[in-house]
Amino acid sequence: MEVYLVEQDDMKRVPESELDTEANLEQRLVRTDGAKIGEVEVLYVGRQGSPGEGGIFDILGVDERGDTVIVELKRDRAPRDIVAQALEYASEIRNVDYEYLDDQYRQFLREEQGHTEPNDILSLREAHCEYFDLDDVLSKREFNNEQRLVVVGTDFQDVSLNMADFLREHGVDVVAVEYSTYRDENKGIELLTTDGVRRPLSEEPTGTVTSTSDSEDYSELIIAVRDHVFPQIKDELHFEDAERIAPPTHKRSIGFGSDHPEHPGPLKYGMQPRIEEEGLVRFRVNLWNAEPAQHEELRQFLASHAESLDGYTLAEDDTQSMGILTKDVEVDGDEIEVSEMAQELVDLIEYLHPRAIEEYADHELFG
Repeated sequence: MEVYLVEQDDMKRVPESELDTEANLEQRLVRTDGAKIGEVEVLYVGRQGSPGEGGIFDILGVDERGDTVIVELKRDRAPRDIVAQALEYASEIRNVDYEYLDDQYRQFLREEQGHTEPNDILSLREAHCEYFDLDDVLSKREFNNEQRLVVVGTDFQDVSLNMADFLREHGVDVVAVEYSTYRDENKGIELLTTDGVRRPLSEEPTGTVTSTSDSEDYSELIIAVRDHVFPQIKDELHFEDAERIAPPTHKRSIGFGSDHPEHPGPLKYGMQPRIEEEGLVRFRVNLWNAEPAQHEELRQFLASHAESLDGYTLAEDDTQSMGILTKDVEVDGDEIEVSEMAQELVDLIEYLHPRAIEEYADHELFG
């Protein structure tokens, strides 16, 4: 592959380079919350750990379905050693529960991402829902039902791919990913590319598994509603950028809190299109990353205002964190009134936001 830097009046080739060690690749991969590696979108959960008495995995993550993904770097090892090691990790990982993954994730945030404030550390369930922009938080039971191996290297010998193909034919999802790095010292540019030489089984044309990445994309509607809402609520919520409401990557829902210093942090407002699935748009109020006492207090607050919000209902499950208050608005998928959707969200905020500030300004639970 050739990579070029396109400038206004010129186009220059960025030369391919080599990393000193694949440990440097590992360092680069974990600089972010997650990455798409060989068609596998991964939220990182842990690094350089071990669930049992075996060796140490390079990177542990979870995919959109909550299944574990073991990312293993070749490091110039023999093909059978790579695959055998990865299988050993998978056999150990399949026995761990959600609590193990959650502990690994919190440790990863502290040690690799530099999070030190407890309020900055979401649970794995909440972080997973936010990272993949899901409609609802997965239950603990939905994590780690299946395991996937992603082997990453600069090149793969035929024997490596033969072993991978044998395992894939027997239902073990082994993904082989080749990577290349490019560097232009004069421009201060460094690029990393990946190419899946063996894609996930769910992405193969003959596969029988339906990929969750095929979910409906409502990004155009979300951005249109966001741009209608932002001018009306930005001052009240102390927002300076419309992306605080919804970044361009959100394709299934809107969800945001408030930057007002006296607004309770866990209280979030949102909109979730379900047009193709159910012919409706759901407006909702969620409680994100709330301590038990905060959750109970805010649920009582929402319950006290439920009847005043036209059409909203209170969730019966008092442990639920997504959709504490919800309202479903039926829509015609061919003629969606963006302004009406935006106004519904604005009305929700203009009613609840000032009352939440009045109720919880200087409250000991949210100081």
